[in-house]
Amino acid sequence: MTLSVIIVSHNTKELLEKTLELLSQRLKESFSKSSDYEVVVVDNASTDGTREMLKKRKIRTVLLPHNIGFGNANNRGARVARGTYLLLLNSDVLLTEPIQFSKLIAFLESDEKKGALTIKLMLDATRMDPACHRGFPTVWNAFAYFTGLERITYNTPLARLFGGYHLTALPLHTVHEIDCPSAAFFLIKRRAFEKEHGFDPDYFFYAEDIDLCYRLKKNGKSIFFYPNMSALHLKYQSGMAKNGATSHAAKQHFFSSMLLFYEKHYFAKYPTVVHIFVKTGVRMLTFMNKIFS
Repeated sequence: MTLSVIIVSHNTKELLEKTLELLSQRLKESFSKSSDYEVVVVDNASTDGTREMLKKRKIRTVLLPHNIGFGNANNRGARVARGTYLLLLNSDVLLTEPIQFSKLIAFLESDEKKGALTIKLMLDATRMDPACHRGFPTVWNAFAYFTGLERITYNTPLARLFGGYHLTALPLHTVHEIDCPSAAFFLIKRRAFEKEHGFDPDYFFYAEDIDLCYRLKKNGKSIFFYPNMSALHLKYQSGMAKNGATSHAAKQHFFSSMLLFYEKHYFAKYPTVVHIFVKTGVRMLTFMNKIFS
């Protein structure tokens, strides 16, 4: 089997239905045989009718008794998947435009060092989701992002200095290497995913994709931004939802996950004074989230 599409769902029934319908159409356009691909939905204990909807569809499902987090659920999906390639697809990503999966796979196949890629994810007709085109959150990149220096230097020569987190100095119309996309649309070679043992289970929500990409690149794999194809990303449907409590919890996960990433990968690279600066900054952001949520 060539491709396994893994979708993790959590209380996004209506969106998931749309995602599955469009995905089915795109897969049929790309592959001549249905045996060349499969769809695996891993449901993180949804209570909105998602499971009843899935039972009516002829797709493989993994129904979890409780929410084990995004990365862990993708790992569960990968264990039962049979494809040589894995596409991690969010339940809120709509493939509204044609996706030539065979072309994307051929691009990765052309070089052993190519490990994964993403396409251009759009928030609407004019705005790209910046999370699909990121650098690693080094201390400097994170500082420039959270202080607003990245935003105010966008489209200026200073973007090379201050735009490292979202790689704002790089062109968005050409195929090129990046550090990490989000896992909303993440096509990866199965052998590369398995060599890294998938997502780190220590992350519940957020930063698990950055962590995986960091390990991939550390071990010699390249990750690419492929803007010749695009999809619509209706963000914040599971995480930062309209419900205030859910939004607050999601933001708390974001801050704690970024601190976890720092401790896992950057702690040994910086002196004590930087550790104090980073932890103080995260505490301040966490406190502000509590105050203003």
